[in-house]
Amino acid sequence: MSADLPDLLQEAHVIVEQQQARLHALAATARQQRELAAASVRQVERQLDEANIQHRAAVQRRLPNVALMAQRCQELRERLDAVERELQRQQHALKQIEQLASQIAMSSGSLNDQSVSSDPWALALRSQVIFGREEERVRLAREVHDGPAQVLANSLMVLESAYGLAQPLGSQKLLTMLDRMRMATREGLQEVRRFIADLRPGKLEEQGLGAAIEEYVRGYSNAYGTTVQLDLEPLPALPTETAIVLYRIVQEALQNAHKYARGATIALHLRQQHSHLTLTVKDNGPGFDVYEVARRAGQSSWGLTSMRERAELIGARFTVSSRQGQGTEVMVVLPLEG
Repeated sequence: MSADLPDLLQEAHVIVEQQQARLHALAATARQQRELAAASVRQVERQLDEANIQHRAAVQRRLPNVALMAQRCQELRERLDAVERELQRQQHALKQIEQLASQIAMSSGSLNDQSVSSDPWALALRSQVIFGREEERVRLAREVHDGPAQVLANSLMVLESAYGLAQPLGSQKLLTMLDRMRMATREGLQEVRRFIADLRPGKLEEQGLGAAIEEYVRGYSNAYGTTVQLDLEPLPALPTETAIVLYRIVQEALQNAHKYARGATIALHLRQQHSHLTLTVKDNGPGFDVYEVARRAGQSSWGLTSMRERAELIGARFTVSSRQGQGTEVMVVLPLEG
């Protein structure tokens, strides 16, 4: 602390530093509790998967304990709902503590330098916008999980039972129809679960941005059969809101590539270059006329607009380069502090 500061201002610094230390301790405790809640979710998910497999096998073999196994599956679903709600509470608490610590840190910076060009409260508001969007995604994921996902899961169980009951009848036409319905319902359930997973990136808060991107790329490649060449360098520590924005831009860029450059090879690079972090997502698809898309902005270019707005929230520069027949490249360049 500078000796040139007035006594009252030095005292203000001491108060802020004490509060920061207490908030950092609270955040560490909140992270531990979140990790325990996440471990509970994973454990119950495994138990539910095993119970569902056992129940389906019991239905197909017409075992007498089908009702008990169905009850066990229902109990595990309720348990999963409870532990997921607890995980959501812990994640929300951690975000609030981190956001408060960030606001105090920015206020401390304004004590040091009155000429700072970025309004700390404007930065705090940006963080609130980012976290607010994430909380809305979590809420939507829960509604989809409790609604359409449960309906499809229950429908699949009924179709599995119906298929097993129809087998002794020997009606090939009926079996064919039920089998098609089973396959369609199973595919629909997988799509809904993939949608829920996209809304809630599991490893982003637990293991960091790099691990979350790797997990998403694996799921993306398996789902669409697309080759993604991944190049991730060791990343510096990033604020939570910055990691969230970069992850969402990766998601949007890959989904755009799937939609408009289906089957094309994709290269994803994330690296630190001097005082900047650079993210690029490039495909070798058919490309498009950037100026024409810009002219129709707000109509069919929602994905590009969304990525640009997200990048601007964290002070990053967003560019899209594309020409017909030469693929498309999305680039985000983020200045790093210090």
